[in-house]
Order: sequence, then C-alpha cells, then structure tokens
Amino acid sequence: MFRSLIAVTLLAAPMAATSQTGNGGRWGLAGFPGGCMVHATSPQGTVLSIWGFAGQENLGILVQNRQWHALREGERHNLKVAFDRNHSWPVRATARRDIDADGPGLFFTVKPGSRSDQAGFFEAFAAARGMDISREGRRVDRLPLAGSREAMFALANCMGALWQGMAAASANEEETAAPAGPTI
Repeated sequence: MFRSLIAVTLLAAPMAATSQTGNGGRWGLAGFPGGCMVHATSPQGTVLSIWGFAGQENLGILVQNRQWHALREGERHNLKVAFDRNHSWPVRATARRDIDADGPGLFFTVKPGSRSDQAGFFEAFAAARGMDISREGRRVDRLPLAGSREAMFALANCMGALWQGMAAASANEEETAAPAGPTI
C-alpha cells in the first residue's frame, strides 16, 4: 500500500525541498538505515515526526512536547486526529516518556491509504492548514501544517530512493549468489 502511495507521489510531484518549504513551513528530512523521517515543530513546542520504514505498511507518527509531564510510559490513549476540522480519524496512541530532548509523546501508526469520509489520511494531511489532536473530546494541540505537502513528497522520495537502493542490493546479491555454470 505504501509503495503505491510512493509511486503515485513520485509521478505527481517534482523533488521537494527537504528543510524550508515554499509555504513557509520548516520541515526536516532524515534518512537512516531502513527508513526515512520528516519532522516539524509547532509554535507551542510540539514536535511532529512521521517515519516510514522499509517493509512496513504503516507510517509511524510521534507527537512530543516537553510540557506533557503527565504522560505515563506505555499508557494507551484514544485520540482523534482531525485536519482543518473536516476529516478525522480515531487512533490508538501509546504514551512514551523518555524519548529524547523533545519531551514525552504519543505514538501511533496510520496506513497511508486509510480513509475517513472522502479523503485519505495523508491526502488530508498534505492539504490541511492544521492538524488537531483531541483526547476525550478536549483538544491536546493544534499543529500548523504549512509545507506539509512538500514534506510528504520529500518523505516519499526518500522512501523511493531507499527501496530502489534495496532492490539494487538484492539484485546484486542474487547475481553473486547464482551458481556458476559448468566449465567446458
């Protein structure tokens, strides 16, 4: 499913900027063995990170804030994620305490093609001006999404390059592992 999203994205858009986008959003892009990540920080200090891992059909989403001291490690939370208050998804998130300097956070996964109403999650994400995260009917935070379309293109390009590299490495392994033919 994620491969289909990447293929469509690569065909539909030019290479995206990886840090400063034309819409004023500041997104970072990081590649690492087996995956890629985009991340941005809101004016309230909330950090939004989205990971793609080779071979995984879901993308991981982590929302962190240094002020979220009340979160308990491993606690499960039912959240609602909404884009511009139009399309929303219920998600089951796990609280994480000691992640890094960005503070405690909530982690959940989403299938790129998951749909709510008429939009797919990442279609809605890329088109929205903001993302609201609510827990038990109360808004936890609203994250501005300026530049999110370019960030999703950058993530898709990174994952596409990763899979292309993995496919090439796999083909080379198969080639070198092929038995030698009989000698004459």
